[in-house]
Amino acid sequence: MLDQDVQTESNEWAGSLGRWLIFGAGLAVLVAALILPAQIDLRNTRTQRDLALHLEQAHHTRIDKYQSFLAEIEQPTKPTIDLLAMSQLGMIPNNREALIIPGQPADPRLFEFLEPAPKTFEPCVVKASRLESLTLGSDSRFWFVLIGAISVMYGILPAAKP
Repeated sequence: MLDQDVQTESNEWAGSLGRWLIFGAGLAVLVAALILPAQIDLRNTRTQRDLALHLEQAHHTRIDKYQSFLAEIEQPTKPTIDLLAMSQLGMIPNNREALIIPGQPADPRLFEFLEPAPKTFEPCVVKASRLESLTLGSDSRFWFVLIGAISVMYGILPAAKP
């Protein structure tokens, strides 16, 4: 009789621990179902922010090139005057012919000369994990949350007395 009481006490302790583990697992599932979609939204927002920063940097580069050219116009040098004459007035000195100079634009237009080379934006692509796909799928999300809620309820409810 004593041996049977010790065995039921041992089973009761293991059952209690098992219920707490199931409760913890269910709670983790519910927290994951809540946090992972928000984390994906945060990742998408950061990508949009990075795109905006990339465009802003391109605009600042463009403005810097225009400001440096404006400073060159205010204190002109011979190459600056030649560039303006060739690009805006289409003038070529009498002792020269129109040639395409290496390193210079083929069509001597001033604004194409000033514009910086465009840089493409490449967002960081992160592959969704299985857990994220479970929390984002329309059908799987329902079952995922349902299993988590049932696990929490099972962990909270008291054990049945025989």
